[in-house]
Amino acid sequence: MYKELIFGSDHAGFELKEYLKSKLIDEIKIIDLGTDSNESCDFPDYSEKVCTVIQKNPNSIGVLICGTGVGMCIAANKFTGIRAANVVDVSTAIQSVEHNNANVLCLGSKNVDKDIAIKIVKSFLSANLLPDEKYSRRIKKIEN
Repeated sequence: MYKELIFGSDHAGFELKEYLKSKLIDEIKIIDLGTDSNESCDFPDYSEKVCTVIQKNPNSIGVLICGTGVGMCIAANKFTGIRAANVVDVSTAIQSVEHNNANVLCLGSKNVDKDIAIKIVKSFLSANLLPDEKYSRRIKKIEN
């Protein structure tokens, strides 16, 4: 199990980030790297903050939230060792970890409601990479 959950969002994801933190605070250590308001800001800044922490600590998992999740996902995947997945349902959350060993979950505040979002995060946290050699082989190809 992961030791900590690292959150980051831009202004569009701020409200959903705060909601998720409030629902998860008793289950896992949470680190919030911003933003701290719904005032306009640039999502790549928060993606960088979260991904830098995860690169240093493999026992952490990231959650990045913007309007669609797409921008955060693109920015996050530029960092070595980061495997970010933009997710809109529980099944994809689970498979992103089981098949791709994703370590950053990207959500779009305009694409998922709060009730689905919390289910997605919990599913992402509880999933594990499947022990099938084909998945490990594919992940190594991504890393190279």
